[in-house]
Amino acid sequence: MRSSFVVTMVLAVAFASAAPLAAQARAGDGFLFAQPRVSLKFETGYGFQRAQGDIFDFVIEEHTLERSDFSSPYFGGEIGFRVDERWDVAIGVGFQKSSTRSEFRDLIGTDGLPIEQVTELRLVPVVASAKYYLKPRGRSIGRFAWIPETVVPYVSGGVGMMSYRFEQDGEFVDYETYDIFYDNFRSERQTFLVRAAAGVDITVGERFVLNGEARYNYARGELSDDFSGFGDIDLDGLQLTAGISIRF
Repeated sequence: MRSSFVVTMVLAVAFASAAPLAAQARAGDGFLFAQPRVSLKFETGYGFQRAQGDIFDFVIEEHTLERSDFSSPYFGGEIGFRVDERWDVAIGVGFQKSSTRSEFRDLIGTDGLPIEQVTELRLVPVVASAKYYLKPRGRSIGRFAWIPETVVPYVSGGVGMMSYRFEQDGEFVDYETYDIFYDNFRSERQTFLVRAAAGVDITVGERFVLNGEARYNYARGELSDDFSGFGDIDLDGLQLTAGISIRF
């Protein structure tokens, strides 16, 4: 429920922030003198992490964490280059980070207080993608005018690198002595990423385009020695984004 509310609010803010630009764009003449070749997009949204596998199972069983705690708001940008009427290539970068306070589920300190820690998951994907539009994005009128189509859906796929950091900082229990100690466990590395996406562009003027996209990232990464004995960390996740593009 909390995640759905956050998604709704994030997407609403994104479209609301684009409204003044849309109104300004509509005041223009409605066409360009040439087809745009470059687009620059700014986006925000929410990333829903799968949070499956050994490490997530362990921390959720031991601490007051849920799988949804590893989902978080997403922010990013993308620059796209037109190849032809139906194809673009693009390079994008994003950022999302969850940070959740927790405590041991079944143990408390000798002082009767919870044994507390903070668990964080930070993701920074950098992706090169190819985007195919399902209909022409506009039409030429004579030699000197190009009129953009209002609504154009697309699909895309890409590959890239995911920088990730999984970290727990706070109090922990030595299960041999049941002593409580403070520590910081961290794994910070990079791994290969594959992405599939579908979305829609909505023209609101000669230069401005509203965008909505659903994408799925597939990535697995090794954990550092701080988490030895666990398998690869599952970084798969669905992202829902809304953004605005400026085309040149």
